[in-house]
Amino acid sequence: MSNIIPFEQSANLPAHLMAAGALALNDAAEEFSSVKFPVISVKNSRFSIKRDGEKTLLMRPKNNPNDPDEAATYIEVAILNLQKSKTYYAEGYTDGAEDKPNCFSNDGITPDSSVEVKECTTCALCPQNAWNSGRNEKGEATKGKACSDVQRLAVAAVTNLDDPMLLRVPPASLKNLAEMSKQLSKRNIPLNGVVTRVSFDSEATGVVLTFKAVGYLDAPGFAKAQKLMNDDLTLAIVGKKNRGLDALPATPAHIAEAAVEKKPEVDPDAEKKAAAAKAKADKIAKAKAELAAAEAEAANAKPEPVAETASTKVVTSATFDDELNALLS
Repeated sequence: MSNIIPFEQSANLPAHLMAAGALALNDAAEEFSSVKFPVISVKNSRFSIKRDGEKTLLMRPKNNPNDPDEAATYIEVAILNLQKSKTYYAEGYTDGAEDKPNCFSNDGITPDSSVEVKECTTCALCPQNAWNSGRNEKGEATKGKACSDVQRLAVAAVTNLDDPMLLRVPPASLKNLAEMSKQLSKRNIPLNGVVTRVSFDSEATGVVLTFKAVGYLDAPGFAKAQKLMNDDLTLAIVGKKNRGLDALPATPAHIAEAAVEKKPEVDPDAEKKAAAAKAKADKIAKAKAELAAAEAEAANAKPEPVAETASTKVVTSATFDDELNALLS
């Protein structure tokens, strides 16, 4: 019997292949493929979008044709997904720089497989991830980390959720994002259910982003955001690989079951039997000790005359053991 189903015989995917976990191997095969997506830059407190190699400065919308051309001071987006990551630049990072970091991690646990020279096998043990390892622009030691904690956000304009983009939240802005999320959590509002205004803190030194929920997504918009949360492109933007990997067990069930050592069934009367056997052994040991003492005493005593008519039975240790075992069995 053939186990091959030709493509032309089935227009639809066979039911046994519909599980998301079946794509786990696809992710491994596509690991080194190039996934292109737009990136939002925040250099010099200005928002720009880099798409297909071209960078476009985002401008403030005009209310009338006579309004001056001004760079946008904020953007309003829906947050589709996010993930903590780490980036390390040996020469330090400059706001808006597009150079690839010397080492980075998309999950904050281990360096990405594409990193040529990894600083350490795990982020937790990496010296660049330790406090006081940082350096400022002058090369002076700082209390921070040389490897920066950032958040990779997949965001999209509310008017076009099907166009997700990457927005990196720098270390100094992480607290602001967390504070907005906490306020939403207190009211049981999902992060991807609101319109988030991202702007710049004008009083901060350097680029610091602020986050504020300014409204709810409508029902169709929220349903779309929910769907896009685990879309392949969204997951690629935040650095997650999840086309069934999370759905698969760590070890296939039949292998896990075979690996479990079969333990013998427990005898419910095992303790009673063990206690009885010990008691029997103690009695035998005591009897033997008494016999040995009696034999020693007899050997040192003078023999008494025995009448000729009396029958004498000689007791040896061998015969005593046999009798004792017969009595105790």
